[in-house]
Amino acid sequence: MKQRRNEMKVLDLDCFDRKLPLICDLDGTLIKSDSLHENLFDAFFHSPQQLLRTIPNWFKGRPALKEALAKVRSVEPQALPYREQMLELIHRARSAGRETYLVTAADQSIADDIISHLGSFDGAKGSSGSLNLKSRRKLQWLQESFPEGFIYAGDSAADLPIWEAASGAVLVGDGVKFESKLREAGVEVRTLSPEKRHPVKDWLSELRIHQWSKNVLIFVPLFLGRIADDFHAVLKTTFGFLAFGLIVSATYIINDLADLEADRAHATKRFRAIAAGRISVMNGFLACLVMLATGIGTALLLDHQFAVVASVYLVLTLAYSFRLKRVALLDVTVIGALFTLRIVMGQVLNGLAFSPWLFSFSVMFFISLALAKRHVEAMRACSNGKDTIEGRGYLPGDWPLTLGHGLASASASIVIMLLFLALEPRVHLYHNPAWLYVAPLGVSIWLQRIWLLSHRMELHDDPIVFALNDKTSWFIGAFIASAFVMAM
Repeated sequence: MKQRRNEMKVLDLDCFDRKLPLICDLDGTLIKSDSLHENLFDAFFHSPQQLLRTIPNWFKGRPALKEALAKVRSVEPQALPYREQMLELIHRARSAGRETYLVTAADQSIADDIISHLGSFDGAKGSSGSLNLKSRRKLQWLQESFPEGFIYAGDSAADLPIWEAASGAVLVGDGVKFESKLREAGVEVRTLSPEKRHPVKDWLSELRIHQWSKNVLIFVPLFLGRIADDFHAVLKTTFGFLAFGLIVSATYIINDLADLEADRAHATKRFRAIAAGRISVMNGFLACLVMLATGIGTALLLDHQFAVVASVYLVLTLAYSFRLKRVALLDVTVIGALFTLRIVMGQVLNGLAFSPWLFSFSVMFFISLALAKRHVEAMRACSNGKDTIEGRGYLPGDWPLTLGHGLASASASIVIMLLFLALEPRVHLYHNPAWLYVAPLGVSIWLQRIWLLSHRMELHDDPIVFALNDKTSWFIGAFIASAFVMAM
């Protein structure tokens, strides 16, 4: 196996006659994804009305569908996840004087755009509105166009007839599993081994499992309602936590599918599993549907009101992802509402009374944290001399606004806590209610620290993620928890 990896690093086509052209497939071969699926989801998220107009073409066959989708929104060639090994092989073939061609079942316009972008091919042939250039139809075209033979690079079972008739075969990705069969058939074979895959790691990363820590807020009403020792309530809330987690993870996939082109142009987001092509857009979409169905179905079984609140969260977070995150100040208000809805879920699941104190505190507290993140972005953009902040509705010069509103929201959350402790009759049910005043003190100290780090541009993560990895935050949290125990 080690020998094969070394062979792949120096793979060339010197064993073949240089007069033989190298024919390269597109989907799964030159790129790690499927151009049709990318085209479909791009149109779905960015041109849904025009996509609806293509429905009649869906019944005219696959070639007509490809042509119609390509006219709605053309695939951006610079945003595709190319196989670096394949690009290197094509470059070496061209340097050795070998002709190279892109021959694909994708629409002709997509093939033309890609070779224009790469500049590494002598020509391209794709499907037309009446011809789906795949498998035996592709083979027929290749034999007519290159009667003296050709080398073919492909990746799937549909390429088997072409490989068997070719003068040489280059097996890419999943196509390596056909190596033995082709060698037995007497075909000269070269292989580009699949990249190392870590599917479990990729899916956990794509689902943002670490973000489920924010959903722990669903358990807060159990403690404030003093029913944390009720096994049935804890079990029910745990199932609610898992169901809601599936819904949240599904929204992350939707967001990644919608922002695919932008993510691939981003310095770090381009490494995400879907953006990098390690998870196909179709598999991501199907996983999203399964998680939404499972999450909402489980929510309905647990409690209808819980399902309604979860659905409101779903609609609001999608609205945020597609539009509201670009509206200054409204975006942080929505974030505050989304965090508060998590607490609402815990209350409706267990039939607890609504607390205006808790909700108003939650909204102000999380608005402040959201503004802390926006403040860092504005400060950094201002210090770097930028005129805009990509993907946001803020300008670099807005940092005094984010600072003022953020500190005001933080102060408001502390005042709400103090008023609650002073005016709420239920506070006196605690044996030592004076210990409860440690909570606003601890929260105030923590918020001051967050804003200090934010203003110094030292807050590099989401404040919640930062808190989970910050020893001081854990110490303050433990101090507040101990005070609650003393109060009880």
